[in-house]
Amino acid sequence: MNKGASARSTEWLAMALLSAAVAWHMAPLFAAPFAAEAVIGSDNYRSHDWLEVTKFDYYARKSLLEWGQLPLWNPLLAGGMPQFSHPSDGSMGPLILAPLLFGHVLGMKVNLALVAWIGTLGLFCLLRRCLAVSSSAALIAALGYCWAGWLPARVAVGFYESCLVVAWPALLYLWLCPGDHRERRQRWCLGALLLWALAIQLQLALPVLVLLMALLLAAKALQARLSQADLPRTEALGAVLLLGIAGLLGGVKFLPMLHLLEATDFRQTASYPRHPDAWYFSLEQLWYALFHHVPELRVVDSDGNPRVQEYITLMPGVGLLLLAACGLPLSLKQKGRAIPWLLVGGVFSWLSFGPYAPVDGFQLLRQLPLFSSMRGPLRYFNYPMLLTLCVLAAIGFDGLWQLTTGQLDRVLDAASGQGPRRRQATALVLLVLCGLLCLPAASQVRGLYRSSFIYSAEQLPPLEQIESEGLRVEYSGQDLLNLRVYSNVLRDVPTIYTPEDIPIKIGALPARWLGARGDFETEASYRGEVWVRTADSQPSSTSSVKLLAYRGHIIEVSHQLDKESIVVVNQNHWPGWSCGDRPLHGESLKELGVLAFRAPQGQGTTTCRWQPPRLMAGLLVSVLGIVSLLSLWPWAARRRGERVQPLPLSDNIEGQ
Repeated sequence: MNKGASARSTEWLAMALLSAAVAWHMAPLFAAPFAAEAVIGSDNYRSHDWLEVTKFDYYARKSLLEWGQLPLWNPLLAGGMPQFSHPSDGSMGPLILAPLLFGHVLGMKVNLALVAWIGTLGLFCLLRRCLAVSSSAALIAALGYCWAGWLPARVAVGFYESCLVVAWPALLYLWLCPGDHRERRQRWCLGALLLWALAIQLQLALPVLVLLMALLLAAKALQARLSQADLPRTEALGAVLLLGIAGLLGGVKFLPMLHLLEATDFRQTASYPRHPDAWYFSLEQLWYALFHHVPELRVVDSDGNPRVQEYITLMPGVGLLLLAACGLPLSLKQKGRAIPWLLVGGVFSWLSFGPYAPVDGFQLLRQLPLFSSMRGPLRYFNYPMLLTLCVLAAIGFDGLWQLTTGQLDRVLDAASGQGPRRRQATALVLLVLCGLLCLPAASQVRGLYRSSFIYSAEQLPPLEQIESEGLRVEYSGQDLLNLRVYSNVLRDVPTIYTPEDIPIKIGALPARWLGARGDFETEASYRGEVWVRTADSQPSSTSSVKLLAYRGHIIEVSHQLDKESIVVVNQNHWPGWSCGDRPLHGESLKELGVLAFRAPQGQGTTTCRWQPPRLMAGLLVSVLGIVSLLSLWPWAARRRGERVQPLPLSDNIEGQ
């Protein structure tokens, strides 16, 4: 077997081992008996954000499978709100396929395992091809990555968008991997598709990705300038194409979403984040984050409430940290391909301290789009720190390996012909030793996967008739409120509450309010889910109306009117509503904040529909993205006799 074939066989074996490591680490997510139902963890506060995700996925699945339509509008949330335009809705991305196939709970867990697997193999390829380390070094670094506590900690607090970040190494590999023009174009197309798949729900993590790529490019350019080499123009072009095509492909989602965020002033007035889990506030806390997943000293916020500090966790394992410590001086000494990653790690380490750093770098970033909307920057900024540790660990492994084999060759008879076999045995011993040193941390943090999903949400029977229920945050708290909203979505019960992230104006009214103790109080202003408005804004006693169905963005109303009247629907009004040829009643929309239309005398049925603003423009942008993607892909077959350019590997340890 030649050297190239041996290297490929070794790489395939390494990727198989990494796949098994990911499967073992994430197996608690799928533990019986609630693998397909459990969405509530041991700490209900930390289940709050998972409920936010699952209620959107449940309704998207219901809309797509039962009604055969996109989940444009959700009549069950906050008195009716845009779902398609909401940042938490992923119905326009390929990740929705798992909830469609396996259900909204199991599908979400399948997606978590999928992105972890993609990211782990992506990091292996990134280290092997872009930094030219050995297969053994790439294997141990990727193993430490998939066993680190960063992802389990995000799962514990329910940050779905943060969890998707673990697939970034695959994206970076597709962007940076060297090759000829044809190979690069192929990888950029695949990278654009991967970014599009993730970007639908990445939300505030996207500007962090752009910043990371910009830092890598800037460092490469500076390094090239100092060494009088060619500037990384190809990588810069790849970044523009990758980001641009992904943005175009997601236009059908992004343009309506931007309209919603602009119309609601999405977090733009948020104060500077200073709660204890927004930053590393001391080196001691950073040290703890490297070795533990929850601080021993619980800190409290300004209101005296304990903060769950899973955000701070890195916990890559002792083996990876020791290798990274060895790799740091080697990287500085060699001044090679790891230097840009050192810059990335240093900048994001500085940003992770925020106002507790000598100079607050986040104050500058807050002037850029979306950064000002971050309430917990640490949950994004410490990920590149983990990535840098993995790069240093790979370099440290190769350096330690070469040092060890060199010493053995001096002690033993180097001319005995056992050199290659001795190097392989040394690599295996180092691999096993480092893996065992990472195992205690991996065993500890994988328990977070199990404790995050223990209980099944209560499956309540559907009500006999549609009747809105109100929830008050001051009585139930955000965590209990989201649990109740999730249960109501499962029962098809409209729920009136003030959404935390998207501050839309609430006009719909509940029939009754539910307090923290389960006691109800009647809402005196409630007039029904649909009613006829008279001149004095009171319900008409001589006409009758009936809500036939809430079916996503389609609301059907039957009415028997003794004269031309205003029919009011207990749904928040938002730009994009139309009721057939019935004119909307502007005065009612303004005064009541709910959907209202004029209907003629007599008996009839009216169907109201909602379409997101900018939807058609977004569709055209997505079509342009598809055309751009197809244009970038190299369709022409490789000419006969044209050889594939081999990817760079380590000179001394190729194939190991």
